[in-house]
Amino acid sequence: MKICITGGAGFIGSHIAEECVKKGYEVIVFDNFSTGKKENLSFVKNFPGSSLKIVKGDVADYKAVSKAVKGCNAIFHEAAVASVQKSIENPPATFESNAKGTLNVLEASRNNGVTKVIFACSAAIFGDHPEIPKREDSPVLPKSPYGADKYISEVYLRLYNELYNLTTVSLRYFNVFGPRQDPSSPYSGVISIFTTRIAQGKDITVFGDGKQYRDFIFVKDVVQANMLALEKIHSGFHYYNVGYGKATDLNMLISILQKIYQKEITVNYTDARPGDIKESVTDPSKIIKELGFTPGYSVEEGLRILVESLQ
Repeated sequence: MKICITGGAGFIGSHIAEECVKKGYEVIVFDNFSTGKKENLSFVKNFPGSSLKIVKGDVADYKAVSKAVKGCNAIFHEAAVASVQKSIENPPATFESNAKGTLNVLEASRNNGVTKVIFACSAAIFGDHPEIPKREDSPVLPKSPYGADKYISEVYLRLYNELYNLTTVSLRYFNVFGPRQDPSSPYSGVISIFTTRIAQGKDITVFGDGKQYRDFIFVKDVVQANMLALEKIHSGFHYYNVGYGKATDLNMLISILQKIYQKEITVNYTDARPGDIKESVTDPSKIIKELGFTPGYSVEEGLRILVESLQ
């Protein structure tokens, strides 16, 4: 099987690429390297004789996408400007990468005989609607252009299935963490930033009172969800929430990190940021029931692996 992974040199994309190489698939990594890194693909040396090709390009460039996906059976579409803050500061720029980028991937798939697109959607589509936990049929009410871009993309996935019979899957990621998440990036998740600062002996900053909670899910479990979508879904349009299914607030997260690092952590609390969601947790029962998804890592287990990777 030949697979293209947009954003394949990034945090989640590189983990998907590693699993595809491990399974013996022919892999094309398509990335503009704005945040992705070639060193994220260094795992390939552990698989002699494997096929991994790197193509530098941007999903906002239709011709480049179309050329990269020729001959592919399926696409994991992970490329995006994954920042709520950036989307608020510059909505047109993030629209180009996120919404238009998805449309380019779908159109390139339609025109090149690709049969399946698996899309990295986001819990940001739900905004801060008070219904908790979030289920697949929960109200969609994005609070940021980033969330809107992801939801527009999901609508296009449905349309490309209905109009052109392209098999499409939208995986709505909750808060993903793990090795290879770049802490120096302004788009990084809070866990990546916290662990790096703690390792450096620095204070950490919490926006708000620390009682805001998230559904943190380890990156290897997100990879599992993607591979199940690849292997088990062969027609239609499907959408799933991808989370661990348990809430962890930031104060609890800091407490777990103190336990792992075995030291006191200085925390500075400051004003909440615009566009940030107060509460977010999912009920993952749909993906568990339909695809056999089984989250394998608790937050603490995932954090221990992440901390070990940083040391």
